[in-house]
Amino acid sequence: NKMRQQLSKVIIGLWAFVSINLPIANAFAPTNLLINTRQDQFGLKLPSRTLRIDIQSFAKEKEAPVDDEKYNKTTLWDTMYDRLVDYHAERGTSWLPRAYDPDQKLANWCRTQRFQYQNIESGKPSFITKERIRKLEELDFLWFPRHIRWEEMFQRLVEYKGKNGHMRVTSVRPKSMYDPALANWCIRQRASFKAIQAGEDTFLTPTMITKLEELGFQWDGSYEGMWEESFRHLLAFKELHGHVHVTNYYAPNQPLANWCSGQRNNYRMSMISEERTKRLEDVGFIWNKRTGKWLISYHKVKIHKEKTGNWNVPKDYEGDRFLWNWCSKQRLNYKKGTLSEENIQLLNDIEFPWTL
Repeated sequence: NKMRQQLSKVIIGLWAFVSINLPIANAFAPTNLLINTRQDQFGLKLPSRTLRIDIQSFAKEKEAPVDDEKYNKTTLWDTMYDRLVDYHAERGTSWLPRAYDPDQKLANWCRTQRFQYQNIESGKPSFITKERIRKLEELDFLWFPRHIRWEEMFQRLVEYKGKNGHMRVTSVRPKSMYDPALANWCIRQRASFKAIQAGEDTFLTPTMITKLEELGFQWDGSYEGMWEESFRHLLAFKELHGHVHVTNYYAPNQPLANWCSGQRNNYRMSMISEERTKRLEDVGFIWNKRTGKWLISYHKVKIHKEKTGNWNVPKDYEGDRFLWNWCSKQRLNYKKGTLSEENIQLLNDIEFPWTL
């Protein structure tokens, strides 16, 4: 008898733990059903009512609210949902990659929600409720693998634009724009959009269309608008700095720096039109990087002279400790006769002193 009493306590505790931590157990296996089964199996003659009371009191002790300022929730689901809300607020998306080191537990939880949702779609038991589905969809939660794959490729396109300053993805060389998988994906997006305009159903949702358009995606495959936008950024740069010699690592607008490098690459490979070449040259665009670097320093010296009225360039002029050395180098090259006539003329135009 003593052994049976101990065994009954173990059964009660085990089922209470399962019923708290796995909601699906409560939904499909009522307490009295389990206990009656155990009674039949082990010959236990304990009243089902008494056992239910014990389980409820046990569960009540275990369901105390979590003492946490940020996630003060009574269930694990709500705690994880709040973490997803924070992630969405920070990233602008509820999609997490399969392997996400900063919060792998959250990534696993999201996969579980998809699995439970797909159970509903296939008519299988699931613990996810309509209310939970509604809350997740408020965060644009992705339920199906094809949507997840779309988000992965979209993020890849975002990274491509950030690196190259454009979305002219190609499946051929040059290497800087080479990404066959992404190029084919872009083609499929345009084909689907064209089908939607023709009244056909496709996988492309209104949310997907909005995200692509906000990124500047061209549905007709024409990059005329994108080129014009970058050119306007270049004119704004000139108005601010007095020249268009954007360095390769221009932190305030790295995409513009990448775009300028792309124009030089296209020029070198004869992939830029005469009309665009002329427009760039008319605003002072330099095709040779070395010449461009020289002109950046030249304009800095010119601006210093206009501001101060003298040629006393300090050794750390506006954080550029090389500008003083640059001035000394121009005088040295002038004496050696290695300074080009064009550069000499530019320096003479601003009355640059060849001797101090």
